[in-house]
Amino acid sequence: MLALLVPASAQVYKWVDEEGKTHYGERPPQGKTAKEVEQRLANPGAPPGKAAAPDWKEKELEFRGRRIEAEQAQAKQEQQEAANRQACNQTRDRLAQMKSARRTYRLDGKGERVYQSEEENRAAIAQLERLLSERCR
Repeated sequence: MLALLVPASAQVYKWVDEEGKTHYGERPPQGKTAKEVEQRLANPGAPPGKAAAPDWKEKELEFRGRRIEAEQAQAKQEQQEAANRQACNQTRDRLAQMKSARRTYRLDGKGERVYQSEEENRAAIAQLERLLSERCR
């Protein structure tokens, strides 16, 4: 059991040579200053330029997150399409009412009917036709 602990307790030294390269070793070089490096037992990380590969749990979480985002985006798109269809149908109905009505009116502040002129009626129909061409593609 003691034989297993001895290698773990060995000292590690760090020094820089004349060319500026950093070296590590179990013994300091003769005639050079070296610093003792604190040893920490740990799992070495990924190289500096390379990220650690995610394990299967992380991959599963990422996949679920992407799937949820895609489902939310699809639901939002379906809601938008439904709202567009509803607006289109309402515009069609209003246009059909305007074209089939003999006289159209609006209520004023007192609740009394104010009839539209033929010119106002044509302008309202033209506006509804423009809305219909924009909303119902």
